[in-house]
Amino acid sequence: MTEIFLEIIILAAALSVDAFAVSFSYGLNRTRLPLSSILILTCLSVLSLSVSLLAGRFLHGLLPEKPAAAFRFLILFLLGVFKLLDSSAKGRAEAADKNRDDRLSPLEALPLGAALSVDSLGAGIGAGIAPSWFLPTLTVSFLLGIGAILAGSFLGQRLSLRSSCRFDWLGGLLLILLAFLKL
Repeated sequence: MTEIFLEIIILAAALSVDAFAVSFSYGLNRTRLPLSSILILTCLSVLSLSVSLLAGRFLHGLLPEKPAAAFRFLILFLLGVFKLLDSSAKGRAEAADKNRDDRLSPLEALPLGAALSVDSLGAGIGAGIAPSWFLPTLTVSFLLGIGAILAGSFLGQRLSLRSSCRFDWLGGLLLILLAFLKL
């Protein structure tokens, strides 16, 4: 039980790192994130995760255990490597504020949320969470997603004059760790 809960936290944290990085970029640029936009970003990710978890459960039932474990590992590992090599979080943040009003409107949050939730699709299929852990996984993902956005924006604003730190590599590292936990 502890192992499954740890996997849920790692999965949710890995999926929240991009949201943290994007909101950190917004904070550095002093762009405001209203609650409605934060909820859109988080809910799109959780919706993608829920669809992919259901697909993962369906595929899990079709494959024998060893090929299913290899499939989960491969998806999570490749997604983690891709995230390690991807450095587009800041670019996504800059492109999302279309009208340059230093505020991410709900309409601007929709395409950004869709871009951020792509990782949730692959990771959910690879995670293979048991049905009894479905709701806790979504709840933890929702709470960590909101927390990551708020923390990223807050820290970005505070460090806007002194730092150019990037955290987008952390999500990839966490997904690779999760892949090895699935073996």
